Order: sequence, then structure tokens, then C-alpha cells
Amino acid sequence: MDHRPSGGPGRRHQPQALAAAALVLTLITACTAPWADGGAPAPSAASATAGPAEPARTPLREAREGWKVFTDQGRRLSFELPEKWVVQLIEPGPGVYAPESLHYAVRTTEGVTIAELHTGIETPEAPCPDANLTPYHVISSEPLELTDEAPASAEFEPRVVIRIIAGFRFFGSYGITDRLGGADGFACTLSNTVDAGDPLGRVSFGEVEVLAPKTPENTGPQNVTFGTIGEAQKHYDTPGYATIREMLGSLRIAPGAAG
Repeated sequence: MDHRPSGGPGRRHQPQALAAAALVLTLITACTAPWADGGAPAPSAASATAGPAEPARTPLREAREGWKVFTDQGRRLSFELPEKWVVQLIEPGPGVYAPESLHYAVRTTEGVTIAELHTGIETPEAPCPDANLTPYHVISSEPLELTDEAPASAEFEPRVVIRIIAGFRFFGSYGITDRLGGADGFACTLSNTVDAGDPLGRVSFGEVEVLAPKTPENTGPQNVTFGTIGEAQKHYDTPGYATIREMLGSLRIAPGAAG
């Protein structure tokens, strides 16, 4: 005897079907985008977790035989130096520097300072009246490729230079620059700095930030002086200075910093 309710076999499944439909409707409502009623879209997971842009860093470099690579902690700059030389943090001398500027000395194992590197230089230029103009001479000048990009602002492309300027004797120095000495071979001082853009600012790498003639009473053993241009050329035309020029010319800064 058949005890099934009247209305056919399909009717016993209607309650389950209705319950399932209600569940689906509930899920659809719960998953509806919150901006469907006119609100703003929710941020994606990527945009919600994205932090500030990473600062530009100088590429990692491999040292060639007999040399090593120095890179500052923030990887904003790097250069090569002979593996027996050392790089040490130093306190800057007189001058004006931006906060968090970098200051290093490159020294031999005997403690002789070969060059100093300074960033964030903000020392204003001294005035140059015509009465103070004096002859200068370029001993050597070589290209300096700080990055693969064009310099931020410069009178000419950065160079590694050795120059002398006349006082009671010729005073000499080596360094890097992107500024012309002066018109017609005359200047009051010679800048040994380049514009590296943000965040490094103006950078010097060499003997002095600014080469200036001195009076006899202000000249000491630390000053390199010559009686003639020929004497200066002979002094700088040695393997030791060739090594120094290679080191200065190896300076690189983080991509985009000079743009």
C-alpha cells in the first residue's frame, strides 16, 4: 500500500529546494560589493599593503683584482679603491652640510689621507671681485659617469680633474667637478664638487672641496705647491696619481638621484 502524500513524488523535495534557494540568496547578498549602493570601492589588498616607494640604490658591484668596493650603508653611492686602503667615517671640517650628510676619508695602511668624500655640501660660494681673479691651469681632465642618466644641473658633464691656481706659488688639488673654473683661464677659487641631486646634494671626492690660493703665512705642509706649471705636471704624472684618478673616476651614485 502506497503511503506517499498525494501530489506526486516531486513535492517531498520542495522544502529542501526552497531552503537552498534562500541560502544562495543570502550568500549573494553578503558578497555583494559594498559600493553597489553608491559607496566608495574598498581598496584592494595590494593598495592597502603598499608602503612608500623604495629609495634608489646604487647597483652592487664586483671588485676587480687588487681592488675592493666601498658602499655606504644606504647604498646611495659606491666607489672602488685599492684593497690595502681603508675607508673611515670622519667629522667634517668647517663648512655647512645638510642633515644626514656623509663624510668619509680614504686612507692608506700608514694612515695617510688620500681623499675625503662629503655629501650635502651647502657652504655658500665666496664672492669673487675682479681684483681677486688669478690664473689657473688644468693638468688633467677625464669624464666621470656618476650614473647612466644626465646630470641634474651642471655647467658641463662631471669630470675628474687635477688643477692648479696661482698665488705666491701654484697651488694644486685633485677632485671631481661639474663647474667651469672661470672665463679666460682666470678664477678666484676652483670648486671640486658635483651636483648629485636628491638626497645627496652637492658631493666632493678628492683633496679639498674648494681650491684657493693662499698667502705665505697660511700655507702649511698640507698644501701642495709648485714653482712652475711644468713642475706641477711632472709631480702629477706618476703611477700613484693614476691610481687616485682611477678611484675618483669609479664613484657611482644611486640611479635617479642625479635626475
